[in-house]
Amino acid sequence: MQAAVFHEPGKPLSIENVDDPVCGPGELILKVKQCGICGTDLHASNGGAMLPPCGTIFGHEFSGEIVEIGRDSHSSWRIGQPAVALPFISCGKCRYCLNGNAFFCSDVQRTGLGVGPQGGYAEYVRVGSAESLAIPKGVSWDFATLVEPLAVGLHGVNISKFRPGHRALVVGAGPIGIATIKWLRNLGARDIMVMELSDDRKAMAEELDITGIIDASLHPKEIADIYQKSTGAPPDIIFECVGLPGVLNNCVQIAAPMSEIVILGVCDKPDTFTPFLGTMKELTIKFAVAYLKDDFQYTLSLLEQGRINPINMISNHANFNSLPSIFEGLKTEKDQCKVLFSPEC
Repeated sequence: MQAAVFHEPGKPLSIENVDDPVCGPGELILKVKQCGICGTDLHASNGGAMLPPCGTIFGHEFSGEIVEIGRDSHSSWRIGQPAVALPFISCGKCRYCLNGNAFFCSDVQRTGLGVGPQGGYAEYVRVGSAESLAIPKGVSWDFATLVEPLAVGLHGVNISKFRPGHRALVVGAGPIGIATIKWLRNLGARDIMVMELSDDRKAMAEELDITGIIDASLHPKEIADIYQKSTGAPPDIIFECVGLPGVLNNCVQIAAPMSEIVILGVCDKPDTFTPFLGTMKELTIKFAVAYLKDDFQYTLSLLEQGRINPINMISNHANFNSLPSIFEGLKTEKDQCKVLFSPEC
C-alpha cells in the first residue's frame, strides 16, 4: 500500500510503498477514507521529547471502511461498514480498560503516534475492534474524521467543573480550541471569549457564536479587564488549547480566585509559572489528555442528530501528492484549521 512515511526532523514526509497491515485477533482493517492532520503530528515531526522512530506513519484522526475482520471481533461488524476508531489498541483487561479509560492501558499500542501500529496517512490502517465505532447513516466522511478532535474538546469540558451558565475563556482558536468552543456553546455556556494571536484564526473564531475575541499579545491584566468588561464577570474556567511555554503562566495571571484552568494544549518543552500566585488565588489546574470511548460515541450521536456542526473546522483537503508540502506548511502557517487527507483523491 502507499503511505506517507516520516524519517527524520527537517525532512518532508516521503510517499512510499509499505507492507499492508496484518489483521490480528480482535482487530479490524480499515480502508482509510479521510485522516486529519493534527498539531501533535507536526510537533512530533520537529523532534524533541515527542520524536517518533524513523519509519513512523502518522495519522490518528481517521475514518474508513472495514475491509477485514479478525477472529474474536464483535459479531456485529460487517465488511464494507463505515467506522471510526480510537487511535490505540488496548488489552481490555487492566483496571484502566475496565474503567473505560483505555488510553492509560499499560499494554496499549498507539496508532500513528510512533508506537505500535502505523497510522492513517496510508491506504489502510489496523485498529482494535473494541475501540471502533460504527459511523451512523447520514454522517459524512468529513464529519466522521472530525470525531477525534471533537472528542478531545469534549473530554476537556467533561473533566472540568463546567456547568451550564458558566463563563469560559478559550486560549487559542486552532482545531482543539474551536472544538472546545463548540462543546461549550452546545452544553450551555453563558459567555465564551477567545484569546488568539493569529489574525487568520481570529477570523475563524469570529464565525462562531462567541461573546468576543481578545488579542493574546496583550498583558494578562489587560486581558482579564477586557473579559470582565465584556461579560460582567471573570471566567469561571480557562481552557488552554495552545501548548506553548509561557501560556500557562499567562493563564494563572488572568484567572480569577477559585477558578479553574484546564490544559488541553500539548507542550513538550520545559515551562515555568509562579505557583505562589496560583496558591493565593486557590486555583485548580487540571491536565486533559485524549478521551474516552463514550466521548467518541456521544460525538457521533450529536453529529447524527445534527446537534453539532463542525463544517467550519474544515479548511482544506490533501492527497498523497500534496500531503508532504501541506504538512510542512502547517508547521508555520496559521491560516488553516483542519486539513483532511484522503488516499483516494
